[in-house]
Amino acid sequence: MKADDPKARESAALPEDIAVLQAYIDLINSERETIWARHNALLVANSLIIGALAISPTALWGKEWAALGMIGTGLLISAAWLGITLQGWSAMERHADRARAFTSAHFKHLPNALDETLCDRAQTHIHHLILLVIVVFMLMYFGLGYIRFSLA
Repeated sequence: MKADDPKARESAALPEDIAVLQAYIDLINSERETIWARHNALLVANSLIIGALAISPTALWGKEWAALGMIGTGLLISAAWLGITLQGWSAMERHADRARAFTSAHFKHLPNALDETLCDRAQTHIHHLILLVIVVFMLMYFGLGYIRFSLA
């Protein structure tokens, strides 16, 4: 094949295209790492609040405002966690969509590793499990609040 043959150019990836694809992949991985770092930090924060409520029930439960403050803080952190998680997954999905489109357009001769069927199923299950963890924490706070103020 000649160097100026269009089929030869189409089957070979240009260095610029590879660099752009690498930037997309790095952006997706960076967003994923950020999501997990936030998840871990907020999981620890909520666990500490629940632990404080469980370990010293007489100190916190005896003081209505202290219990209300802890439960309110926990609910606020959980609501922020929910919003941050939804925004983070949405941003990661936008990056993945752009990378899929770029890969489909510039690497037609190769299978698209970013194809939705390959990565969306696992990502969706993980996303739902993270949301479930957040909802469980919120339900714990609502339950603790109900117990605290219905027994008062």
